[in-house]
Amino acid sequence: MPETKARVLIVDDTPANLTLLSELLIERGFEVVVATNGRRALTLAEQQRPDVIMLDITMPEMSGYEVCRILKARESTRAIPVIFLSSHDEVADKVTAFRAGGVDYVTKPFQVEEVMARLESQLQIARLRTELEEKQRDLERQNVELANRNADLLLAHRRSDLVFSALSDLLPGQVLDGKYLIEDKIGAGGFGSVFRGKHVQLDRAVAVKVFRPSAGNDTAAGLERFRAEGATACRLDHPNVVNVLDTGISETGIAYLVMELLEGHTLAEELTLHGAMSVDRCIAIVIPVCRALTEAASKNVVHRDIKPSNVFLHRGRDGEIVKVVDFGIAKLLGEAPDANSEELTRSGMFVGSPTYMSPERLLGSDYDHRSDVYSVGVMLYQLLSGRLPFEARGTGYAPLALRYLVEDPPALRDLAPTMPAGLESVVMTAMARRPEARMSADELATLLATFARERSAT
Repeated sequence: MPETKARVLIVDDTPANLTLLSELLIERGFEVVVATNGRRALTLAEQQRPDVIMLDITMPEMSGYEVCRILKARESTRAIPVIFLSSHDEVADKVTAFRAGGVDYVTKPFQVEEVMARLESQLQIARLRTELEEKQRDLERQNVELANRNADLLLAHRRSDLVFSALSDLLPGQVLDGKYLIEDKIGAGGFGSVFRGKHVQLDRAVAVKVFRPSAGNDTAAGLERFRAEGATACRLDHPNVVNVLDTGISETGIAYLVMELLEGHTLAEELTLHGAMSVDRCIAIVIPVCRALTEAASKNVVHRDIKPSNVFLHRGRDGEIVKVVDFGIAKLLGEAPDANSEELTRSGMFVGSPTYMSPERLLGSDYDHRSDVYSVGVMLYQLLSGRLPFEARGTGYAPLALRYLVEDPPALRDLAPTMPAGLESVVMTAMARRPEARMSADELATLLATFARERSAT
């Protein structure tokens, strides 16, 4: 039984279906309005404003698809959720229904409890959306009253956080652009949340990353940065780079990125579980990372945020495959700096993680692909020793950044006495403060591969 008496408009040209559904819903406490054709349904939707519409597809004169498109084109009825009812169970029919604006699809003959569960779920979503809109309007009125710009920004951030958090809860079960069914949430990052999903037409498992508005990326420039993630990653065709399949903005304004679905865990999770790694394990992971960065460098792309949480250990059919993920903050070398980069600099924000950031980036100087090599060097140091070159002292990143700029890290062999001297030299060269003193990612991969071969030969 719904908490309040919700109004349902049932549209079907078959009297028996209308009678059955009407009696069922009235028994459950709903107010029911019926229509036997599309034109009557459009009139009733305007006049009586139902909370949800249950719409047959095959009707004379005007199909359910046409009725739904008209409803979604009208400002007064656009927000009313439409559940399609049909005897057709083909994927193409369902895709057409979702593209027309439907939120759900029930196949006839239907099970009573299934219909009730779907109906009440859509009513709950609609109520939550209404509450969110009211909260957003309240927050917007408060924004007008705030004189301090920083307070405005903080409030906007909280509002975006609230809306996105609610949206993340609502997305599972929804279909983006009639193509991607959103399933359970599997991860989150600075730019968005990642969901397990499925391409409806191809029946293919995918990962769907949804853009998350927050402080620093809740602007048009932030959306462009999200678009750039897809454009940049699509330029990189390499087995050690996560494969980006599609990107876009749905009809409901949700920006998304579709990627191959990875199974496994991040390098950060492995570090947390096992601590320092053996030399052979470390080399086996870092060489593919270097190969991915070599491919990126050949396309004038700098990742800018290489760290263990952006290295994924994927369980493929033939064993483990190392994947570099999240090229969302990559810089396309040779292109003019975008407005967002200037905005980040002015606001004192860094794109990337200061713990793994090269000295030239910490200083705001020019940089290239060797900046990523420095980050790999820091990661190598951590994998081999079980700790970072420098630990934070106090609050904020400034004291930590200063240590990276002026101090030498503890010798690796002091932390790992069995560390071969030659490997320590490779790591420290990758972490050289001056970019010109570092090797390229390709050279680093070659050095590590040579080192591994020599170890296996002895």
